[in-house]
Amino acid sequence: MKKSTKGSRRIWLNALLIVFTIALVLYLGATNGSIEDAWMALISAKPFWVLCAFGAWCVFVLFETLVLHVFLRLQHIPVRFGSSLIVSLIGMFYSNITPGASGGQPMQVYAFKKRGVPSGFTSSGLAVKFFCFQTALLLSTAVLWFLNRDFVRPHIATSRWFVYYGIALNSLGVIAVVLLAINKNVVRGFITIILKIGAKVRLIRDLPRTASRMDATLEDFNGSVSMLVHHPFHLLLLLGLSLIQIAGLMGGLYFVARAVGVDAYSYWELTTLQHLLYMGAAFTPLPGGSGAQEGGFYLFFQNIFPADTLLAALLLWRFFNYYFSLVITLVFGVVLDSSLSMRGKIRKVQFEGAAAVRDLATDDEEDDENGEN
Repeated sequence: MKKSTKGSRRIWLNALLIVFTIALVLYLGATNGSIEDAWMALISAKPFWVLCAFGAWCVFVLFETLVLHVFLRLQHIPVRFGSSLIVSLIGMFYSNITPGASGGQPMQVYAFKKRGVPSGFTSSGLAVKFFCFQTALLLSTAVLWFLNRDFVRPHIATSRWFVYYGIALNSLGVIAVVLLAINKNVVRGFITIILKIGAKVRLIRDLPRTASRMDATLEDFNGSVSMLVHHPFHLLLLLGLSLIQIAGLMGGLYFVARAVGVDAYSYWELTTLQHLLYMGAAFTPLPGGSGAQEGGFYLFFQNIFPADTLLAALLLWRFFNYYFSLVITLVFGVVLDSSLSMRGKIRKVQFEGAAAVRDLATDDEEDDENGEN
């Protein structure tokens, strides 16, 4: 009961934080006298380009699902695409409402377990998915930044350390997986040191239990890396899917710019800035990177969008980037999953009830036959 109460409190606190962020953005817009301009820009946004932004979001969701689904199918797990889609939406929702996107993966493991997929396979798949996404993100960011370095330089002049910080954190995940491929004992030793420090400063209460969980996670990661090493074609396939997923995630900004009438910049230029913003804000310890995403948008794009469309572009971009995703994943992920689970329970009860009736009828017939004899 206490755990449930704490979980509810966290959800409400995160929801309040999201609402506060929206209110803060609107307040800043109002103090700058741009609310009316933003409203006019929003209602005059070109429908075709808004629809393209929605299409980019759909591409992101589709390939987010495909990476995990294809991995499980390659491991001969007979999971349906519909199940993978619902589980992906569940993961996206809980990642969006928890600090640092920490709640998505545990909920996906649980959701797949209800569908008969062993937790070890799901954990391995999520580890591989994480590795492929981070690797594809780093590669695409590096290539785009190099090709558009002259365009990018003035736009990140005052926030380059924000970008460097994000790149460093995103690189750690890839480095950890590479170390696992070489020697998992190196990673285990590093984690042990971190856990001991956490125990000394009382951040970790039960050191043996936490260490045991981390060791189990480490084994899952190691198993995932071994699969990739022995099947390089599978790795290339998943990396390709991840690149398309990232293109869908990052492409929405260009379509938002065209929707509000900004057409002086190429798709690749705006996408490069979007990559750098995402890198910087990705590991912000707030739900959905709230605050960092909005603040970073102002820093990176204040010279891209005219003053009378900047707030409108931010709201429209953030709508597809986060709020629309939050609502859709809640409805079609969490709520639909709960509905299907309830139907499954009802069907199970109905089946068991029908079976019991048949057994009772059979027993009655047998008793009648014995009575006649």
